[in-house]
Amino acid sequence: MKIMIIGQSGAGKSTLARSLQTTSGSPLLALDRLWLATDYGKAAKQWLLKEQEKFMAENKDWIIEGNYLSIAKDRIEQADLILLLRLSRHIAMYRVVKRSIKRKLDKSTRPDVPEEFIEKFDKEYLDFLLFVWRFKKEREPLAIKKIYEQGAEGKLVILNGSRQQKKFLEQWRSKSS
Repeated sequence: MKIMIIGQSGAGKSTLARSLQTTSGSPLLALDRLWLATDYGKAAKQWLLKEQEKFMAENKDWIIEGNYLSIAKDRIEQADLILLLRLSRHIAMYRVVKRSIKRKLDKSTRPDVPEEFIEKFDKEYLDFLLFVWRFKKEREPLAIKKIYEQGAEGKLVILNGSRQQKKFLEQWRSKSS
């Protein structure tokens, strides 16, 4: 099965992806791990797209975690299941700040982030927090629109909060055993 996981930062995409990988044995591509190791330029975006294409071509089943809507077309098209994770923005902000502080103190706390990535609490970080705060109003509708434009709405499952994620994972595990 090919699974695409998108959603708000702090919603649990990486955690859910790792749990699904453990259960299914499918290879996992965490797009943040690749992107955060780049300079964020145009060449980096092309490189990320090529890495994603290569990963999808090399694996019969896969899990790809991360938004990156500008390179999502093929992911949406090929995915058998698209999981959109939602969380209240207050909880998302809390989780994002908490994980940033934890990672600043101990790099091993986020295996989905490249070792060389340095957490900085600067203007760029504040812009990122603003992105997190506005995600549900600004970015999520764009993601859903893109999914519908590609006729993939039948593949979309929206999980609202941690309880629904846990319930989904329990059902997934019971189907897999």
